[in-house]
Amino acid sequence: MKPRMKPASLAAASKLGGTLTALLFLASCAQLGQLDPFGTKDATLSTPIAPAEIEWSRKSGANTVGGTAAQKSGDTRHTCAGQSANLVPDSAYARARMKAIFGNETRGTRAASLGPVKFEKDDPLYVSTLRTTRCDVSGSFTFPRVPDGIWYATSSVKWQNGSQTEGGSMMQRVDVRGGRLVKVTLP
Repeated sequence: MKPRMKPASLAAASKLGGTLTALLFLASCAQLGQLDPFGTKDATLSTPIAPAEIEWSRKSGANTVGGTAAQKSGDTRHTCAGQSANLVPDSAYARARMKAIFGNETRGTRAASLGPVKFEKDDPLYVSTLRTTRCDVSGSFTFPRVPDGIWYATSSVKWQNGSQTEGGSMMQRVDVRGGRLVKVTLP
């Protein structure tokens, strides 16, 4: 005959099993060199940018990328006013970076409560090809003279709620072609 566990023992065993599962998951992520789900480990991007891969982005173009970044909290609408908005040219490095930050390379948000993803170092070509502007008081941004290509529009909407920072960062992939205005709404 099997001994029966008391309800308190069952709860403790269940909690221990969940804890062990979480620890095994984190250990496997560390072993594979992946980010842990809390964003506390430095991300490593092993694919540097080849200069030819982003040379197109340094040119002046006939397109404009304009957009807004906002989030609602209850009845309050918060915007990116005063924050940076970025336009990042597509490359294997940029795709890996977007995936590390947002979980994919198409569209995403990262809650401020998770903290920023820290990278060991930024590829200098990535930094030199970023286009940056400030969001105006209404939370709008504009990038004029953008050449044809795939870009990532990014910004942050953050506000304080007591001692806590809320909101987060957001990204959207945009395909810019044909001398037109491309509108982006983040998130």
